[in-house]
Amino acid sequence: MNRTRLLLVALVAWIGVFLLTAAWVLATPIGNGPDESNHFAKAAATVRGQWTGVPTGAQGITTVHVPRAVTDPQGAVPCAARDAAKPATCMPPFSTAAGEVEVKTGVGDYFPGYYLLVGWPTLLLDGAHGYLAVRLVSALVTSALAAVVVLVGAALRYRHALPAWAAVAVTPMTIYVGALVNPSSVEIAGCAALAAVTWLVLHDGEGRRLRWWLTLLVVCGVVAGSMRTASPLMVVVVVLGVLLTDVPRAVQLLRRRSVLAALGAAVVLLVPAVLWSAFVAGPAGYIPSSPERYGFVEGTLRTLALTPKWGEQMVGVFGWFDTTLPAWVVTAWAMGIGLVFLAGLAVRRRALPGTVFLIAATVLVPAVLQGIGAAEYGIIWQGRYGLPLLVATLLVVGLAADRDVFRARALRPLVVVVPVLAAVGQVVAFAVVLRRYAVGVSAPFASVFGAEAWHPYGGTVLAFVLLLVGLALAGAALAVTTPASPGSVALGSVALRSVALRSSLPRRRPGRAD
Repeated sequence: MNRTRLLLVALVAWIGVFLLTAAWVLATPIGNGPDESNHFAKAAATVRGQWTGVPTGAQGITTVHVPRAVTDPQGAVPCAARDAAKPATCMPPFSTAAGEVEVKTGVGDYFPGYYLLVGWPTLLLDGAHGYLAVRLVSALVTSALAAVVVLVGAALRYRHALPAWAAVAVTPMTIYVGALVNPSSVEIAGCAALAAVTWLVLHDGEGRRLRWWLTLLVVCGVVAGSMRTASPLMVVVVVLGVLLTDVPRAVQLLRRRSVLAALGAAVVLLVPAVLWSAFVAGPAGYIPSSPERYGFVEGTLRTLALTPKWGEQMVGVFGWFDTTLPAWVVTAWAMGIGLVFLAGLAVRRRALPGTVFLIAATVLVPAVLQGIGAAEYGIIWQGRYGLPLLVATLLVVGLAADRDVFRARALRPLVVVVPVLAAVGQVVAFAVVLRRYAVGVSAPFASVFGAEAWHPYGGTVLAFVLLLVGLALAGAALAVTTPASPGSVALGSVALRSVALRSSLPRRRPGRAD
């Protein structure tokens, strides 16, 4: 593909993922994401110059001052939290009174980068409109980073099944977190984009405008690494894992001045986030989860023993851990993840160190990080914290398996069947969570359209339309990225013509090698 077509495909992917995420933005009641009100208060305070909170007597809790009109009236815990049978109709309205109030938050000392990026709508809009606007700005950034993955897929010049690997990697929980006011959303998408760009530079960068891709690599790495305290570590693990999939080529790349300059720039730009984590966020501490405390070894082993729990949460445990998916959806997704991991263990010897490293890191990094803090905070890990590694690992391991494990005939059904099945799972997850907040998890689904139900902002029908259109556009963009299946390219072409992007479609030249 030429540059214009690449950018058009990426634009369609950006729009598609944004619409998909926007459906969740509208269908998730304000404050009902995990710790979301804490992050919203931090965002509103940060854009008003309060980069850190005022310490309180409670561990991990600080206070900030924000206008009353942009303060979640439910406080830190929403009224429908922890009870899946309780709909969100209990939510009180935002205050219209003037003046400032003191708000407690558990993230008051987090690095301000994300909050400066997304919090500015609160300077223009009050109440629910401001809250939703912050969500949408965050979703816009997240979807842009997700579109980078599609851009890389379109730029790769060999057979691959990236649509299949992306469909497995982007779990319902990934989309859900992307719709919330939470730095994890940008961290997850940023690590995925970083993994994809690093893979392209390493495995298909010859004859390219390498500096352009290196610039994109730096941007993705710095953005992803500036989100949370552990984000710099996630970035290092992802880049190192990709480089280990072809060590000889990585050594050659690292001898180039342009590559060294890019890595140096990324390190320098990440210094503020690293220093903030070391001297501000880290010493401020976190909110303890339980009275139990463990040493490093016991905390690490206990976290490892809970790996199935973290796995289920990464597929989809929503709200305040009160809404789960049907068992068949979780099982199907777990099987998909497991099959990708198994394929990653069957790659050729050169790529094996990278795939093994990333798979092991996905399991062990959470355990080690939790073990370090278990003596002071107890077990505070949540599955979504591991999504940056899981999503990036599935993309990289899948791309490695493309070349070493699967034959061309096997790739063709993968790029069609897997995304279709994943789309079904995404729709089911959306419907389950929407019903939970509209009428309670046990009520008939048809009642979500009733007058007594809680309705998404803009209406239930609009939310479903955004979901389906977003899935269609994202799927169409992914479909035209791979030369693995002429059928999949044709499918994507039809979808893109429907949005007047005929010029963006690739044309296969006779005799052109895949």
